[in-house]
Amino acid sequence: MRLPKTLELGWLEEESSRVAFVAAHELVPPGAPPRKAMITSLQDLVAPLTKDEFIARMRARKITFQRSSDINRFRELLDWDALHALITRVPISPNNLRVYMRMQKILPIFYVENDRVNAAKLAQLFEQGASLVVGRLPPNRHGLEAICQAVKLQIGENVWSGAIVSTGTSLAIELHYDAYDLIILQVEGTKRWRIYGSPVDNPIKGMPDQKPPSGDPIFSEILQPGDFLFVPSGYWHQCDNGPGRSLHLSIFFEPPTGWHAVNALTSKLLTEEIFRLPITRLVDAEQLSTHELALKKSLIEKIEQLSLTEFLAANGSAGSTTSKFVDRQADEQRSLAATTPLRAR
Repeated sequence: MRLPKTLELGWLEEESSRVAFVAAHELVPPGAPPRKAMITSLQDLVAPLTKDEFIARMRARKITFQRSSDINRFRELLDWDALHALITRVPISPNNLRVYMRMQKILPIFYVENDRVNAAKLAQLFEQGASLVVGRLPPNRHGLEAICQAVKLQIGENVWSGAIVSTGTSLAIELHYDAYDLIILQVEGTKRWRIYGSPVDNPIKGMPDQKPPSGDPIFSEILQPGDFLFVPSGYWHQCDNGPGRSLHLSIFFEPPTGWHAVNALTSKLLTEEIFRLPITRLVDAEQLSTHELALKKSLIEKIEQLSLTEFLAANGSAGSTTSKFVDRQADEQRSLAATTPLRAR
């Protein structure tokens, strides 16, 4: 049951929890028609926080939860009817769409026909308590796609959307952490989120397996329609579904890292023959040693030419909240290069 007035939880600044609660939105008067929120920007999405306040919390890796009394707040972005039409009419890669039953993955042959989800078969699985996970929603001019593109331009990071539909009362999402920052928008139904402390610091996809945390959760709340939750990357979490069907939308943030910059650098090495020479074809130890020295010299030269500013600019940071910083740093580097003699090599 929704609270009869605006819920004000205030801020909990305890370092042990690192959880932030913010005031809810204004109530919709009884009997009033659904509000047309027109969420088109990051500012609209995170209100009543400002965009800068949210970005500060994202950089500080602070869990942020906003309780809303407007149950239709996020419905315009993508509700169940629109999602159902999308997944049953548009081909989706099996890597981006999965169905689980009691935490076991269901083979696509039980719900996919002609590269599309079969609505009748999916409904049968839902009746048995299945959950649907769409890891990356296909572009189809839905409201969520537009907001992701707007956010991407504003912050200069890789941003995409997904959705999870769960049924039954079993565990909807097992304990895990994501390598991406994550915004959760509860659209329909309810889901209890439990988030645990001792997060994995700055995780990147492909890292070795990490040990799950022990102890009680630092955050445990039932998300209801209209609620907003921000989960920084690396925080272990799991979810229990409430009664009936639950739909939440996910917005993922993947900021570029030094690992991505180095990967971009190493991919360019394939254009140079010295890095393509088969080392097992060298005839003796002397050739191997000579080639090793040449490789190291060339690699060191490439590393010294590495520019994070240029990497950010090449990966779409222009126009983001970091663009002024990037542009300023680029100008400073060009000015410094023009006045500083080249170092002897």
